Amino acid sequence: MDVSKLSYEDAIKELEDIINFLEKDDYTLSDAMDKFKSGVEVYKHCNNLLSKAEGEIKILLGDEEQTFEDLNLLREADGDY
Repeated sequence: MDVSKLSYEDAIKELEDIINFLEKDDYTLSDAMDKFKSGVEVYKHCNNLLSKAEGEIKILLGDEEQTFEDLNLLREADGDY
């Protein structure tokens, strides 16, 4: 499977499937290691997708230094929460 082509949602589903597999007791050590390695690869892909999304949001906001915590404080002050 080419992990880099998975959408975020599909990658999360794949991680859930891996976790469900590893929670069972009927697999070999080799199978468990293969699944674990796949899980790490999928996790890194998810993390990369989230980092890209965060970068795009910062660009759209126009202030590279503004953090999400700053935005939450601004929303609370405006009563948007």
